[in-house]
Amino acid sequence: MANTSPLAIRKEGGRLFTALGAPVYRLVHPLTVGSDRLGVSMCEMAPGDEVRRHSHDYEEAYYVVEGTGVMTLEGEGEIRLEPDLAVYVPPGRVHGQRNDGDGPLRILCSLSPPPVEGDPPRFAEDVG
Repeated sequence: MANTSPLAIRKEGGRLFTALGAPVYRLVHPLTVGSDRLGVSMCEMAPGDEVRRHSHDYEEAYYVVEGTGVMTLEGEGEIRLEPDLAVYVPPGRVHGQRNDGDGPLRILCSLSPPPVEGDPPRFAEDVG
């Protein structure tokens, strides 16, 4: 039976955001389900993909659903990403990740408040 609720959304119904270097599907977002204090996205990275190091004023939580990789998080260094790991990213901290595995890296991201459509994150200069 098909879901007909305007509050339920599948990945293909999300808003694709590609400015970070890997596909991010904005699922729970003001322009998808009408949320105003919460965003939920799925980041899907192929082997070798990188999300550019960036920062933003909202807080974010990552949950690794599948795959492996490395996250850099300002003040913490490198964090090994693996299934069932959650990582909290405080507002303003520079962060990014790379899929160093042989298969897809899928990360569920929760953001509060949700990002504003058309307002890009602040990209950090690549320092090494």
